[in-house]
Amino acid sequence: MTGTAADRVSPLSPRPGRWGRPARLALALLAALTLASTFWLAGTDDVRVWPARNLAASRLERWWRQHRLPALPAATGKQLAGGTGTLRGHVRDPSGRPIEGARLLLAEPDGTTHEATSDAGGSYLIADIPAGFYVPVAGAAGYADTTFGRRRLPGWLGWLDWLAPPGVAIHAGAETIQEVILAPASAPAVAAASRVQVGEAETLTCEHPMAARARRRQIELWSGPRPDPPALLYTPATSGEPADSRPLLLTVYPGPAGEWECASVPLAAAGYAVVATGPAYSFDLEPGVDELMRLLQLARAGQLPGVDGTRVAVLGGSYSSLHVLRLLERGGLVPAGSGSSPIRAALLLGPVADLFDMRRRLEDGTFIPPFGLDQALLALGPPDRQPLRYWRYSGVYHVRADLPPVALIHSRSDDVVPFQQSERLAAALAAAGVPHELHLLEGGGHYLLAEDAEARLIYDLSLAFLKMHLGSSAAGRRPDLPVSTQDATHDRCSGSLAGRATDSSGGELRHDAVRVQSQT
Repeated sequence: MTGTAADRVSPLSPRPGRWGRPARLALALLAALTLASTFWLAGTDDVRVWPARNLAASRLERWWRQHRLPALPAATGKQLAGGTGTLRGHVRDPSGRPIEGARLLLAEPDGTTHEATSDAGGSYLIADIPAGFYVPVAGAAGYADTTFGRRRLPGWLGWLDWLAPPGVAIHAGAETIQEVILAPASAPAVAAASRVQVGEAETLTCEHPMAARARRRQIELWSGPRPDPPALLYTPATSGEPADSRPLLLTVYPGPAGEWECASVPLAAAGYAVVATGPAYSFDLEPGVDELMRLLQLARAGQLPGVDGTRVAVLGGSYSSLHVLRLLERGGLVPAGSGSSPIRAALLLGPVADLFDMRRRLEDGTFIPPFGLDQALLALGPPDRQPLRYWRYSGVYHVRADLPPVALIHSRSDDVVPFQQSERLAAALAAAGVPHELHLLEGGGHYLLAEDAEARLIYDLSLAFLKMHLGSSAAGRRPDLPVSTQDATHDRCSGSLAGRATDSSGGELRHDAVRVQSQT
């Protein structure tokens, strides 16, 4: 046998090109799947994806600016020559009838808003808008919120949207005309509870922030394959049989209800049936609001012992105030006879009411929230291009004249939610003629329970408001502060925390440790 070793090929060795075609096909398939996945991740509205996508885009843009690189074509809404322009048009329903009272808004990249309300003929005009590209948003009571002036590419091609400027161009010294069609909103489909289990009662005692006793039951309910987050039912420790019904206070906490036990117990001791729950943290609040509506349906149907489902107030604070405000908004879409419970009053502590304003304060450096909340705001996306996510959960833009009375309590020293959020909501309530109270405290911090004195004041304000709109059972009693704090309460309330304000008729009000503005 002649030839070199390289020429002698074993019959078991693969021939040149033997695996070439399958390998190329596999690589092509892998590349196609990778490309399709990239397109989907870039364009999907899946809540498990878009927050991380927006946060990554925000970090990339910040890095881009820090290195002073040329601006990306769609990185900002301000790409046109300086100056301001105007946006005007009409708001109509699908039949062409004008819609009066529609709210329209567009936001700058930093969250600064420009707004208008349509008149009786459906006309609107937004003036003094900085030249640039924007995605405006519109909504009205009874109609679905919508963005307008932008044509989205269908299906998986939606990922290309970010390459193009938003749909409305505002030119300096010019007028842009955009007609808006709002479709009627439909009542949300809330799955009824398929199984309900109420546990046995046990008596609890809390000493701080106030000494009080109450009975607690656990509520478990299922509306699908998995149970809703457990809720807790508190009733006065003096309650008799389940027929001894109390007004319902649906309390929505910014965390598991069990962690707020000693906030619920004094409210129950005052004569209320407190149903406490804490929806899971999520950028999609609708499942949590569905849970609240199911609890209200159970109360109205008489399935919660000791609860009068015809007299209902709802309480929320901080993050959970978003759920309460959304619940009030969705309440206007629930058809009569649906089994939902009528809400007679709402009490909000340190509420989040305007996410655009929160983003603006973050961008201008006047608001640096703890707990990574700045990242949550960035994850909502740029306000000029993705305003609907800010708009949907900003209660100031969804106030209706038929809302129940609202009480707002907020600390000026709140470092998590600026107290101006309550001021903005109070202004919107006043403009709509909704009875409301605004209490601004000098102390108390974010959760308004930093000191026993502030806790006493907050509970007094809350109970007075609830009694005015719900009444209370004779068996209820005012929770007591621990004896050791009584003198501190007296000293603080007669000292530097006292404030003055005026009521709606211009008369002066005096309230220890609180500034009060009210409209009833």
